[in-house]
Amino acid sequence: MRKGVLLLFFQISCFSIFSQDISYARKIIDTLTTSYFAGRGAVENGEQKAAGFISNQFKTNGLKTINTSYFQEFDAPINTFPNRMEVSVDGKLTTPGKDFIIDAASGSVDGNFDLFFYTEGDFSKKSELDKLIATGFFVSKFIVLEQNNTITESEVFLQLKQNKVKAAGIIFIEKKLTQHLSNVAKNYPTLHFKKGVLTKTSKSISVKIDQELKSSYTSQNVIGLVKGTEYPDSFTVLSAHYDHLGKMGSKVYFPGANDNASGVAILLDLAKYYAQNPQKKSIIFIAFGAEESGLVGSKYFVNNPLVPLSQINFVFNMDLMGTGSDGGMIVNGKVYESHFEKLTQINNEHKYLPIIKKRGKAANSDHYWFSEKGVPSFFLYLMGGVSAYHDVDDVSKTLPLTKYNKSFRLIRDFVDGL
Repeated sequence: MRKGVLLLFFQISCFSIFSQDISYARKIIDTLTTSYFAGRGAVENGEQKAAGFISNQFKTNGLKTINTSYFQEFDAPINTFPNRMEVSVDGKLTTPGKDFIIDAASGSVDGNFDLFFYTEGDFSKKSELDKLIATGFFVSKFIVLEQNNTITESEVFLQLKQNKVKAAGIIFIEKKLTQHLSNVAKNYPTLHFKKGVLTKTSKSISVKIDQELKSSYTSQNVIGLVKGTEYPDSFTVLSAHYDHLGKMGSKVYFPGANDNASGVAILLDLAKYYAQNPQKKSIIFIAFGAEESGLVGSKYFVNNPLVPLSQINFVFNMDLMGTGSDGGMIVNGKVYESHFEKLTQINNEHKYLPIIKKRGKAANSDHYWFSEKGVPSFFLYLMGGVSAYHDVDDVSKTLPLTKYNKSFRLIRDFVDGL
């Protein structure tokens, strides 16, 4: 899959050796969000295609491998939806990604079903619900649930939500459709519908969804090296995850422009800069796989490091780097106060971002496993600009890259001072 792929993209490796190159970054984002990469997930080898593209950029820009390959492979389970994704309500076809999404842990289904809308007070006691379960009332129905301020998670509601009633399927009504990934699969289908698409006058639903749980899907981290001029065995790690949510059926994919083609773009931009401007210490560039399915790639690297963790001085992880009008957030900023102070001093001196805020520990990106092992680690994400997140609207053309140049310089100056 990786051999001979993406030769047409080599022209984007032309660059200035002096600092950031926003045109290069934009081309990276435009490329990674095309349908060819299928949302950089497990369907149609999207993640592996992206890994091949990134390794070619590493090679073109002069990065070395740590061992014999840019790839560090690992296996992990993932639930996928490779083919049919057809849902009709009262005979009217709905639009995947816009009207509904499939739950990450959903099972497959092919059939026609009645809709049952639960409202508070339908069953005041669990005993009443139990009587209906005994009659098989829910077996041929999809239960429609909407969580709001008037419905609390009572025992009855939880029984329905967790499908303890053995319904044909579950539907949740949501204000925003936000997709995720899962490494397990339920034995029944679950859908999330945009509020307003289904109404209480809706009677029936036809659902045809193909699902496949890949029990041992092969992913990979992509790793390149710029050797230090004086201390080659002392390392700084710059990282960003390249995977995203993949496809939902044969037609719909999640582009993942901000999350996290933007992070990959700045990672590759920094890589080509430091390849031309090596520092005293070595810099390892890691594009992590399987972040969206539970920080799997970074956990694998930490448990199977290609260099001793004791020789890694700092990890700077980048995710959601496409905006910045409202500044940036440093996860672990409250943990590593002295490093955060250095970063804010740089920012205050050069006015790179409007503000840099700090948070404590959080397992929300690939920095996490490093800091759990005692390696000082930051996770920077930018704020403001766009609201698209884990949906089909996270596209390149609406990603502003408002503070891209200044974010690059902020990271560069911080890394140079380590």
